[in-house]
Amino acid sequence: MTESLPIIYFPPTIAKELEEANTWLLMQKFCALPEEYQNFLYNSNGLSCNGLELYGSCAHYRDTKNYKFPSLQDINHNFINYRFFKDKVTIGSWNESLIYYDKRGNYYALADRINLRSRYEAESFDKLFNYLIEIIKS
Repeated sequence: MTESLPIIYFPPTIAKELEEANTWLLMQKFCALPEEYQNFLYNSNGLSCNGLELYGSCAHYRDTKNYKFPSLQDINHNFINYRFFKDKVTIGSWNESLIYYDKRGNYYALADRINLRSRYEAESFDKLFNYLIEIIKS
């Protein structure tokens, strides 16, 4: 399904990195990463494709691009003081949208970065990922 897209995968996370990321998120009043996103990180600790970024438990330095691909902690640090993000966790971005998981509602959302209105909501990470891949292809 994603064969023709220029997807950059990162090496899988390790349990210690994931545990540290979840501990940090919980200490900051975000929610822990949902199990299915953690499973994704065990396969690829982040992903980049045509403007889509899904963050991992650690940052990745891309020397050839002179760029640091941010970690979950780097991104969520920007939202520590916003009530809206309590019991949520931002897991990615695409163009002018944020991608987050809402623990209370048990859904993933693609939301406008400015007003935080959901453009799309999915009950599973797989459904969200497939939706994102389809809009990137089009």
